[in-house]
Amino acid sequence: MKKLFIILITCLFILAGCSKQQEKTVDSIDDEVLTAGTLVVGISADYPPFESLDTSNNLIGYDVDMANILAAKIKSESGAAYKTEFVQMDFSAIISALQTGQVDVGIAAFSYDPERQCLFTEPYYLSAQVIVVLKDSGISALKDLNGKTVAAGDGTVGYEAASQIEGVKMTSPGDYLQQFEMLKNNQIDAVVCDEKVAQGFVDTSDKLVILSEKLAEDNLCITVKKGNTFILEALNAAVKEFVSSGESDQLKTKWGL
Repeated sequence: MKKLFIILITCLFILAGCSKQQEKTVDSIDDEVLTAGTLVVGISADYPPFESLDTSNNLIGYDVDMANILAAKIKSESGAAYKTEFVQMDFSAIISALQTGQVDVGIAAFSYDPERQCLFTEPYYLSAQVIVVLKDSGISALKDLNGKTVAAGDGTVGYEAASQIEGVKMTSPGDYLQQFEMLKNNQIDAVVCDEKVAQGFVDTSDKLVILSEKLAEDNLCITVKKGNTFILEALNAAVKEFVSSGESDQLKTKWGL
């Protein structure tokens, strides 16, 4: 029995040593990303001018251009610049994709929200949430939404802010393209979204108008999985340079922001 006990203890020590040898050492961003040299970006292409699809189904928008610029500022251990790989998904699925290791970052006009289970970079854009209604709806103020059906993206700051309006019935049917079509067809009473996104839809339809009262002001950030501090640090440095260099202003002009 003594000999058996000694053998078992010896085996446990050997297994523990092997386990430690197999543990991955995290020393840089290359060790945290899915593939060294590539930043896999979760994105929801239904939010122009931040992210959308053109007529050829190519991803376009402010966030898309920014992601490519930021990635190029990050260097791998080999000295090569990072590149991007975009994975399209519903906005509400991006944080889960981060947590389960399907993507490295989420870039989809994310508002800072400490309740979200992720890390946030420094903000790259100051935004505000507004409400869009039909011009002939008779709705001219937030109080007029009592008893009305209001749509917003599931899990967004806009959804949460609109939920605080007395008497509103919140819904999140499909993406924002679908929501605005439903609004124009009188299937819902209002849509909540970023003010620049709202302006884009209003500019292309004479049926819509933006209420003057803003729901909430918020900062747009990039989301990162908790624990991935090397990715966070690299992105924060890139965002700082992106803003201070004037590149962000150039993109704002390009996309009408």
